Amino acid sequence: MGDTTLRVSWNRTTGSMVGLALDDGKSWVLRPVAYPLEVHLKGQSAIHSFELVGIDEEARGSTIRKLLTREAGPLRMQEEVLIVGGVMSRRVKIENRGEETFQLVGVRLAVPGLAHGDPNITFLSAPGNNVRPRLSLARAARERAGQYSQEFAPTARFRFGLAMEDAPDSSSGLLALHDPGARETLLTWYWSETEAATPGVEGHGDAITLFHDVHLAAWLSPGSSVEGGTQYVMLHRGNWNEALQAYRDHLPAQGLIPIYGPEPPEWVRGAAVYETHPGLFGGFRGLTAEIPRIAAMGFNVLYLMPIWEYDNRSGRPWDGNWTGSGSPYAIRDYERFDPTLGDEDDFHQMVEEAHAHGVKVLLDFVAQGCARDSRYVKEHPEWLERDENGEFFSSHGWNDTFSFDWANPIFQEYMLDWALRLAAKHGVDGYRVDAPHGKEPNWDRNLFRRHASATNLGVLRLLEWLQIELKRLGRDKAMLCEVAGPVFVKSHDFSYDYPACAQFFTFLAGLLSAQELCTWLREHAATLPAGAVRLCFTETHDTRSMTPPSYALRGSDAEKALLAAMTMAGFVPMVWSGQERGEEGFYRDLLRVWQEEPSLRSGLAACGSVMVADASNRPVDEPPVLTFVRGGGRDALMGVISFFPEKRTFEFRFPAERLGLEPGRTYRVEDVMQRVFWDEYGRDSWSGSELSDGVALTLEPFRPYFLRFEAVG
Repeated sequence: MGDTTLRVSWNRTTGSMVGLALDDGKSWVLRPVAYPLEVHLKGQSAIHSFELVGIDEEARGSTIRKLLTREAGPLRMQEEVLIVGGVMSRRVKIENRGEETFQLVGVRLAVPGLAHGDPNITFLSAPGNNVRPRLSLARAARERAGQYSQEFAPTARFRFGLAMEDAPDSSSGLLALHDPGARETLLTWYWSETEAATPGVEGHGDAITLFHDVHLAAWLSPGSSVEGGTQYVMLHRGNWNEALQAYRDHLPAQGLIPIYGPEPPEWVRGAAVYETHPGLFGGFRGLTAEIPRIAAMGFNVLYLMPIWEYDNRSGRPWDGNWTGSGSPYAIRDYERFDPTLGDEDDFHQMVEEAHAHGVKVLLDFVAQGCARDSRYVKEHPEWLERDENGEFFSSHGWNDTFSFDWANPIFQEYMLDWALRLAAKHGVDGYRVDAPHGKEPNWDRNLFRRHASATNLGVLRLLEWLQIELKRLGRDKAMLCEVAGPVFVKSHDFSYDYPACAQFFTFLAGLLSAQELCTWLREHAATLPAGAVRLCFTETHDTRSMTPPSYALRGSDAEKALLAAMTMAGFVPMVWSGQERGEEGFYRDLLRVWQEEPSLRSGLAACGSVMVADASNRPVDEPPVLTFVRGGGRDALMGVISFFPEKRTFEFRFPAERLGLEPGRTYRVEDVMQRVFWDEYGRDSWSGSELSDGVALTLEPFRPYFLRFEAVG
């Protein structure tokens, strides 16, 4: 954006923003249809009618600082605003100046009543969330927070009903309005390494409010205060892709810098993960015997669910029955392997067998909580969270554990020491970190110098320590995060991408078009920190509750097509134990292509960039065909999958420059997965100009094609 500067107009009576503009650009009007700030106290209505008692402003070089002080009864709220170039940041401090203790449970930071340009052309986008991409402002302005429609958020059905993912642990929290006519974009997002926030939108008929509900929680005793995270607001002049790049360029300025740089260990980008629990094979010895088979299919990473003594209700090796056998995540003792699986020597031999077959081993790092009858409940009750009544409780929806206080430094030291001892003794290659997304507050009134929501993202410090110390054991050790938010790029080498997985299922269900899926994937990738490596899957041990159709699809052409599409898009593939049974040949072929084709793992991706028509050359409005171009030139690879239920002929117009096609040369089309050249009813070669102008190819339903174009002669 160069030297462009954000100009903010303020109501001098209320202190509310009423307009935003870049230099002499058209102002983004903020209509007074919602409040810019709200404070939420337990058992009370939201407080938003503050009296403005002071505004202090100063300039420090190119930075403008404004401090607005407001009061509502005994509460004083100071809002610090910093403006640097085209970016404004906002954070609040709340102080109790009265004689009564209040229970603070949240703060809303809002950019209210936005309207700009033609509402039928200006569009809303929430990259990385479960919202349909690029909805017109006119359509989005009909939505109500917490009551989002399926049209607005079709993927919510596959994400516990959530339209929006918390930031920065599960998403960036980025919300944006783009006006193509004015070539201007307003972007707002949230950042904190203490507590998360839930992004949201509220429609007002012809305007829209963008907000972040900060999970700030504290006992506000007399004279105490607490500060929340930061909401950023950016105005950008340029096209939509440039606006997304401007957002990404800002991430390092807010502290999003990986501890060991953007490049993970070399093996991470080419990982093919097999998730299992040793109990499904009778224990460590049974899994050891299966490792040659797993490796022969092309899996090079073995990720194990928790293997420690747990709330084992059957007294047998865990068999996948979460009710009859119990949850392996309800851990009783981190220091002991579950006796039904074998002993320490059995485990060590299993790791050695994996390494002998070129397979890395990742263990589950489960810091969420412990079994309710765990020894830690009696030995270290101070490690556990408490509710308002002082009782232990479960978090993250679990009901068989008590929740650890992630911000407790002694608990952090124990978990770090335990994990490092285990990794060093048995030579494991790293950890898959379970469920580190923000958790409920710790209302223990005996907390020393910590507010209740300090535990919300309190695990971050522990995970950063673990990353540093693991790398000291070996620079090729790695951490895989179960949560997709950008904050974990600092301490992890790769992450699950549940939102992306859910988008693929939404497409399969017919709730998103192929073009909408591609748009979502492009915008999601454009907002991820540079170098971020993401993992996708069709099944895990959690899909029983997250993507219910997946188990019903096991072994089907649809499931295999989805996983292949994820692989075409560049996601690290993961398979849940058992889904490969009877389909070993397919997984062997898919993972061979994944390993042999570097463009799949590191090449630039272009989804939906190939025009598709029917056999009569009439464009198909919503073709159920996914296309991906990976890499460029002679090394380019193109993935194609038809989700049409029958064999059908489509016409493709291939991007000559991207694929390195020369008009006067003749090419054959090879499907590198099947290792065969294309035969279109007797025709097996085309000129470069024909391929770029349009050629008819017949696709089998749900069959993945990985295409390479080979010049003849």
